[in-house]
Amino acid sequence: MNVISPSAAPDTLGRTESAVCQKMLDALAEAYPEIVGAVVSTADGFEIAARLSPGLSAATLSAMTSSQLALSEAMSAETGVGRCINVVIEADRGKLVMVDIPNRARKRLLTVLCNNSVSLGALLWPVRRCAAQIGERLDTSLG
Repeated sequence: MNVISPSAAPDTLGRTESAVCQKMLDALAEAYPEIVGAVVSTADGFEIAARLSPGLSAATLSAMTSSQLALSEAMSAETGVGRCINVVIEADRGKLVMVDIPNRARKRLLTVLCNNSVSLGALLWPVRRCAAQIGERLDTSLG
């Protein structure tokens, strides 16, 4: 009988979660060449998986995503507009989309960076779909 020690379980779960997320990020980036970076992170700002262009830091992007979404959730609550679903930053050379990954057990975030060759509507659909698929796979894989 194989018994997993309590200290080994989180590491095993972390590797499984990272592998699931990495596979989904790779598929998203390969399907949409406009995407130049993507990160899955914890709500408290730690990287789980990343696919980024050289020079971009997954740790920094994860921490900033956590802060940005916390601020956005506070603004949504304060103004009474409801639960924050995503945050979009449109800049002169690209777009950033930050979304919650729906998951029963743990709050996770997906951040996607793209160039300006894609419209916001064309970007939101695959990003939201990817987040939903990650959440479903994590629910299945990690139970």
